[in-house]
Amino acid sequence: MIDLMLAHLQNPLAQIVIAIVFASGIIRGFSGFGSGMIIGPTASALFTPKIALAMIAVLDTIPTLLIVWPARYHVVWREVLPVVIGYAIMVPLGVWFLTSSDPIYLRWFISISIFIAISVLWSGWRYNGPRGKPISFSIGGLGGFMGAAAALPGPAVLIYWLAGKASAATVRANMIWYLFITDFLIIMGYLFADVFTWSNVAFGLVGMPGY
Repeated sequence: MIDLMLAHLQNPLAQIVIAIVFASGIIRGFSGFGSGMIIGPTASALFTPKIALAMIAVLDTIPTLLIVWPARYHVVWREVLPVVIGYAIMVPLGVWFLTSSDPIYLRWFISISIFIAISVLWSGWRYNGPRGKPISFSIGGLGGFMGAAAALPGPAVLIYWLAGKASAATVRANMIWYLFITDFLIIMGYLFADVFTWSNVAFGLVGMPGY
């Protein structure tokens, strides 16, 4: 493992990704989400989507503990749990899409998805439709597919929660805990699909201190 980590550190392309990982850690800590939107397209372009998404899954485990515990005072579990259940149901489909699609098409899918997500968030559009458990399950399912296939578990859920009456602190705490729990669902899916390799894990570990 140490040899693999050193090999990544000596790779100029990996050094670029690690620098971007460092910057994305600031965004993740501030907003509670968004690192995949920054790391995903860059790492996918310089390497492959599988390497990029495996790296993100590794990165988001241990460092997230630093922001998860303080957020426990504001999280609303009745909002988080239905979304997580919907997420878990759709993760296998997202993993299948990731492992069976052509890398070129995956790069375009990830990039276009991020562009759409940023455009919607930037526009300030708010979801004004019905709310409740069926909608929460559906939004979580969309997050599960996009999380596994494109490292984008957050935008759909964030837009849904921002439309509610919860405070900014609650929305941020909900996002932090939602992403923390679903990180492990993604890891399980990737393990079963052989997306994780020792090299991919080493790549994530190299970026973890800066993240």
